[in-house]
Amino acid sequence: MPASRAPRIVQALACPALACLALVAMPARLAADEPVFFLLTAQNLSCLKSHAQDYAPQGDETSFITVADCGSEGAGTGSLLDQVLNSAPDMTIVAEDGPDPVVALTAEDFACLERLDIPEQEGLLAFFPEACNVEPRN
Repeated sequence: MPASRAPRIVQALACPALACLALVAMPARLAADEPVFFLLTAQNLSCLKSHAQDYAPQGDETSFITVADCGSEGAGTGSLLDQVLNSAPDMTIVAEDGPDPVVALTAEDFACLERLDIPEQEGLLAFFPEACNVEPRN
């Protein structure tokens, strides 16, 4: 993960209970030689784009958003700690090639998302926040 993002995630991990959620929020297929991206459907990405003003954090904060809740009231509000403490553990096994259930986005990431044209297609899209790009993934 790029050094500019690491401190924000590390701060979120100060509470051990947050460690599991932060790992879920890590972008798909993170590797040292691969750029950071989130794997989402076009519908999920469009929802995040249309709610960017609602979910974008202030300053250097990071918003953790459960993608399935996008568009519902309160989906992007509250702290990560509130989300963890006020919910039961989810022990669902997620397919390795499925969409990411949680995204961690900064204000810059949401600004990028608002500028992007989201392809209308079936299947998954890779959203690269740092490069401000979307690519189809099959």
